[in-house]
Amino acid sequence: MLLAASDSVTGNGFFFDPLPWMIVAAAVVLVSTLLWIPMVRNITRPLARMTRATQEIARGKFDVAIHEPRTDEIGRLARGINHMTTRLSAFVTGQKRFLGDVAHELGSPIARIQFGLGALEQRVADDNRKRVVDVMEDVDHMSNLVNELLAFSRADMKSKPVNLESIELLPVVRTAVKREGTPSVEINVEVDPGVRVMASTELLIRAISNLLRNAVKYAGDLGPIVIAAMQTGEHVVIEVRDCGPGVPGKYLDRLFDPFFRPEAARDRESGGVGLGLAIVKTCVETCQGTVSASNLKPRGFAVAITLHMPEPE
Repeated sequence: MLLAASDSVTGNGFFFDPLPWMIVAAAVVLVSTLLWIPMVRNITRPLARMTRATQEIARGKFDVAIHEPRTDEIGRLARGINHMTTRLSAFVTGQKRFLGDVAHELGSPIARIQFGLGALEQRVADDNRKRVVDVMEDVDHMSNLVNELLAFSRADMKSKPVNLESIELLPVVRTAVKREGTPSVEINVEVDPGVRVMASTELLIRAISNLLRNAVKYAGDLGPIVIAAMQTGEHVVIEVRDCGPGVPGKYLDRLFDPFFRPEAARDRESGGVGLGLAIVKTCVETCQGTVSASNLKPRGFAVAITLHMPEPE
């Protein structure tokens, strides 16, 4: 009742006055905040930079370098990541060089075997001709594997200077459609004339051709295949969509890995050896772009290539 009748929270001095203690507490919190914020930022900012760098490394960009001139644990972690990136880059480059060398060495003997089997087929008796034809099919399958290995190893042009130039997108798409299209498959091109991107014509044709080849192989009889291009800010997004069943979501992040195939079986009837999308990724990244895959709803599969637009003159 005394507190209710008084015009002061402290009852004009009768009760305990909390105001000085509240001021002291606020001052302590303020000083602590001013002291802790720089220290926390000094820790979180380098960690954020290293997180972004490791995400780029996970995408296969091994030219990422972390510059942290520190002598503490964060600095040692940054140097460890740089060392790991260098080793990974050397490993991947050596792997591709090895595959290219092996494929190149196998090309000539396989060609001679094919030539010899072709001559043998004409001379062998009818009861043995089927055996020769079976062997020729196996050699053809081996030849296709060698060609894919060569294409994959040659697609990585980072060791050589690649001349990226402003090119018109529509002729590139039409060339890829002419190369990979078939009369039984409907391919719709939704690319406005005049859309230009910064890329290498040869590498971009190879990337789009590989995407079309996959779409025709796995979804060509399920509906039209669409190639569309959209301008978003300073980039152009080229999307190849089909009406197929798509890919299980758990495999989307691995689709562009060399030799990865979502199917359990790897036989001649099921297709290649899992290098098509890896070649696409290498070609696009050499053109300083990015590539991603996604499932469409309710049905379909799409691969998007993002490239830079030319700077305005």
